Amino acid sequence: MNMLNMKDYMAVQSDAEGVLGKILYYSLSGVLVDKQKLAEECETIGLPYNGGKRLALADAFRSATGDIYESKIVSVYGENRTIKIYCRDNKSGHGEISRELIKETLDSKTNDYKKLANLTFSQDYGFSYGDLVYDEHVEPRDYCAQAENLYDLYQRCAGRKQIETILEAFIESLHAVKVISHGKMFFVPRDYMDKLDVFEDFICVLEENNLHRNKGRMPLDANSMYVVDDEKQRQKMASAFYRSVKKDIVAYTERAGHLITTGSQSPAIMERWVLKIDALRSKKREYEEILHQELNEIDDDFQSLAFLAQELQIRSRGIRMHKAA
Repeated sequence: MNMLNMKDYMAVQSDAEGVLGKILYYSLSGVLVDKQKLAEECETIGLPYNGGKRLALADAFRSATGDIYESKIVSVYGENRTIKIYCRDNKSGHGEISRELIKETLDSKTNDYKKLANLTFSQDYGFSYGDLVYDEHVEPRDYCAQAENLYDLYQRCAGRKQIETILEAFIESLHAVKVISHGKMFFVPRDYMDKLDVFEDFICVLEENNLHRNKGRMPLDANSMYVVDDEKQRQKMASAFYRSVKKDIVAYTERAGHLITTGSQSPAIMERWVLKIDALRSKKREYEEILHQELNEIDDDFQSLAFLAQELQIRSRGIRMHKAA
């Protein structure tokens, strides 16, 4: 479906004067990259990197066991049946988290569930598993060992959430807007699209160093396609701009309003949000030039933001003057 959407916007095969920009699409499935390696790669291409907090052991256990999943077809009494292998919560207590490895056999009337093993985490003993049950289709020890390996990786690696934050910051620096509400498809204006080569190379590096190798995992991938500069595409990108920026306006309005109503005493925080509001207004002017049209459907919203920014500036200056005096 995503590729079909991309084809709707693709109109030229190479850069030329008639190019409006590029559509970027990337996928981000299970990913775990050694933090030191990630820091080195970010430094190489000039991306800011924050090592983040070490993942709590209990969270590492939940993430590791949550990643255990496989669906396959097996023969049961000569009939092909679909089975699923995964972990689900078990009764926990006394400082322990307990999950059980399950084999679910799908049936037209009632699915059959079979417990294959227990997986446990405790602050005293860490990760452990036991109570393994023989099954002709599944070797439970393999899945338990896989979960234990993931448990170790989650403690020393950057996971999907942290890497996604890095990628989103990169895309934001390209003044991109989201083309579809769900999914990772963005329009990147012509003036910034040369940096997409760096982005796509970075995705390749992430995949090469990805230690998350569960069965059925889709590889990390990124593609970009040129968009022709014509009236039809400009209208599509204008719609994408409105959808994207309206979300930012709501978020910025809520945050600025909160700082004002709670009487924030931090000039630095207030000034940072003033700069963010100014940057959003600059982005609007930039897209008006790119798309050769006035994006006036959100003028009232931007006017309200301008009043909030002005109020934040007044409060910030007042606090700084008071401290200086």
